[in-house]
Amino acid sequence: MLKLEGITIKYKKKTVLENVDFYSAPGEIVGLLGANGSGKSTLLSVIAGAKKAFSGELSLNDIKFSENPDEYRSHMGYVPQENPLIAELSAIDNLRIWSDVGKDDMRTLIGSAPLSILGVAEFADNKVNSLSGGMKKRLSITATLITKPKVLLMDEPFAALDMVAKHDIMDYIVGYKNSGGTVIIASHEESVLDFCDRIYFINSGMVKEINRGNDFKYVDILRGKVNV
Repeated sequence: MLKLEGITIKYKKKTVLENVDFYSAPGEIVGLLGANGSGKSTLLSVIAGAKKAFSGELSLNDIKFSENPDEYRSHMGYVPQENPLIAELSAIDNLRIWSDVGKDDMRTLIGSAPLSILGVAEFADNKVNSLSGGMKKRLSITATLITKPKVLLMDEPFAALDMVAKHDIMDYIVGYKNSGGTVIIASHEESVLDFCDRIYFINSGMVKEINRGNDFKYVDILRGKVNV
């Protein structure tokens, strides 16, 4: 289980998030909802181990970040909002940056289930600078998943994607969850949040779990019309 206990995040002298308690179990999708600038991306980067919290503890099962940060990070797969790709390289060469798998074995890997759902094998030899936004997002997710993380962190993965790309990526996420993976996803899209087992709302430096027992729309929460 992934746990955040008393996590406080500061930027210079400003407190971005304060005293965050948060957990996510294997086989679960957890959504992060919040307005732009609320701290969703910052929280994801802290969970990934890419940014250090001011105080508090992160742990995955028995691995505490404070005691073994490298081992903790090795189980995290982080897909940021911006695609971390090298434009001049082909898709398959970008994947090989993140793995010691040979080119032929990599073709087999991305052409076989479950990664084949993402469709990267179809454009593996194309240079990144010739790919559409949807193809780049599929490639970024695949680059993260070939490391076989236990926890998948995704920051607005569906922004500006067409319906087919969203559907294929969501299919993979659901399959990843069903195989025992943990997914934490920041998104404004209601169709994505409806797939989540639990949702946390980030507002004014605080993180609260949403009780979805009532009939409401997520946009009403963001507008402050519904208290959580």
